[in-house]
Amino acid sequence: MRVSIATALLLGFGTLVLVAVASVLILGFSTSTRNTAALLTDKVILAMDGMTVRVRAQLDPAQYQAEFLVASMQRGEIDTADRARLGQNLRSALAASPQITAVSFLAADGTWTVARRTGPTDAEIMTMPPPPNSDLLMQEMKAARIARWVDPVWSEEQETSFLTVRAPVWSRDGRFLGAVLVGVSFADLSGFLGELDSSQGVTAFILFDAQHVLAHPALIGRTFSLAGRTPPLPTLSDLGDPVAAGIWQRQPPGRGSASDALGGKLRDLDFRQASVGDVDYVYLLRDLSGYGAQNWTLVMALPQREVDQEIRRVRWFGLGGVAILLVSVALSLILGKTISRQIRGLSQAATSLRDLDFHAVPYLPDSRLRELSDAAAAFNTMLTGLRWFESYVPKALVLRLIRRGDHAGSILSEERDVTVMFTDIKGFSTLAQNMTPAQTASLLNEHFTLLSACIEAEGGTVDKFIGDAVMAFWGAPDDQADHAARALRAAAAIDHCIRESHDEAVAQGRPAICLRVGIHSGPVVVGNIGTASRINYTIVGDTVNAAARLEALGADLADPAAACIVLASADTVDAAGDCGVPMTDVGEFSLRGRTGQVRVWQLADGVHGPRDPVGPVGETVGEPRVEPHCPVPRCPDVTTPQPV
Repeated sequence: MRVSIATALLLGFGTLVLVAVASVLILGFSTSTRNTAALLTDKVILAMDGMTVRVRAQLDPAQYQAEFLVASMQRGEIDTADRARLGQNLRSALAASPQITAVSFLAADGTWTVARRTGPTDAEIMTMPPPPNSDLLMQEMKAARIARWVDPVWSEEQETSFLTVRAPVWSRDGRFLGAVLVGVSFADLSGFLGELDSSQGVTAFILFDAQHVLAHPALIGRTFSLAGRTPPLPTLSDLGDPVAAGIWQRQPPGRGSASDALGGKLRDLDFRQASVGDVDYVYLLRDLSGYGAQNWTLVMALPQREVDQEIRRVRWFGLGGVAILLVSVALSLILGKTISRQIRGLSQAATSLRDLDFHAVPYLPDSRLRELSDAAAAFNTMLTGLRWFESYVPKALVLRLIRRGDHAGSILSEERDVTVMFTDIKGFSTLAQNMTPAQTASLLNEHFTLLSACIEAEGGTVDKFIGDAVMAFWGAPDDQADHAARALRAAAAIDHCIRESHDEAVAQGRPAICLRVGIHSGPVVVGNIGTASRINYTIVGDTVNAAARLEALGADLADPAAACIVLASADTVDAAGDCGVPMTDVGEFSLRGRTGQVRVWQLADGVHGPRDPVGPVGETVGEPRVEPHCPVPRCPDVTTPQPV
């Protein structure tokens, strides 16, 4: 199975471009998707880590300050019995840690010294009665031995909730001196989250449990009556923030997990998705421990479009890559089709040379591709040369040799029975004297065209033109069992055409030509005859000479006014058999260069019918079998032009 070059180029170019671009596209899209997911994941984790760090930075100084005060008291640097000096030390602790709202020392005897922040640079020192649960508090502190955070508590004086870290104070000799209490207001935490909200474009808040809120930007500047609540914290519904309130909504149907969109590498983050109004939100959740018995939940809510934006960019990249892929494949197909069209034109032109009809083969156009341009130029040069060769080489002969599969070097000379024809124009030298060279050439060209058409119509080969004479033969290179009959039919057609042209010239008062034809059949040597530089496929032998002598004999036998005389040897007539060409026995004659007599037959002039091989000399009998006709649409004007 052979594939056309058009198919090979189209499939080759298209497949190569498809594989190359598709591979790059798949690798690029896959890499971009992974990189985008990784970057989004890192961005989300970084944002949550930043929030975690900021929350701890807001709360941990309170514990550090409590531990510092405890250590100072244990070393005696702060005298817990000196209430005035103790108050100043507590006030100094507020100045060192702006995150702290209040610092107090609850002595073992129930005395409670408090330093409370009243402004950015102001604080007041108070001595207050012990809180209602001071006995329980003291017992817990004695058992704790270390600083620890406790659940939020409600402050009646400030009407707000506090987050408190409590640290027991022991003397060096092991006496329990009291407890240091450091409080952080949730308003401060909400203010910090408000800064985060404005800087990163997200809604951040801290949940104590599923419904109670520790900190949220919406709590800034607001007060709630939370006395008696457990815990004393506002709920999600108290905030008036639909984004925060929608955190526990059921995930919208048909939506994928944000974890999948972010590559699944979520470390300790949980994700939720919910629709608030017409906007989809993604909630990032992380547990935060170390600030009480219960873990808190840090929440960052951001619009789904913030996550989808990067994903959409990757998808647009993929769509753009697919578009580029399609355009590349289309361009490659167009390029392949263009190249294949030019190559197909070259192939078709080369294929048309098989019939040796060089004048029907078009010249190839130039190409922008160098190799195709060179090939077209070489082909056009070759075609020009072949058209010239066609004028000098018998095309029918070459075509037969090609169809036989013979090569120039493989054609050996051999003996074969053929039929040879010679023709000659009577008195051509005299006619040519009254014509210009151009008129002479025109006359011969038209005459030879007519004779060649009649000969080739019967499968004959025009061997050569000798002046005004034509030599042709049948029976080579193709085996033709009826070569003699073919030659006689061709002679009858020539006679018919010559007579028509002759009668037309006489009617117009112009000089007319007369033609002599000699035909003989017999053995010849046929093959390549010549030198290495110039060789002809021709025939040689006595048969050729006999045909030439028969043509010359026509000058003696022909009526001076006859347009054409055709003489054939008995060998030809016998070999032709009953071929339908009327022949008349004109007797035996001696031919120059041959010994013995040759019986000669003449194409009947005006008498039609098959020849009688045993009839008397000069007698023609039988009914006509073949009506001679000219093989060309109209016989060329083979009469001579007017003398000049």
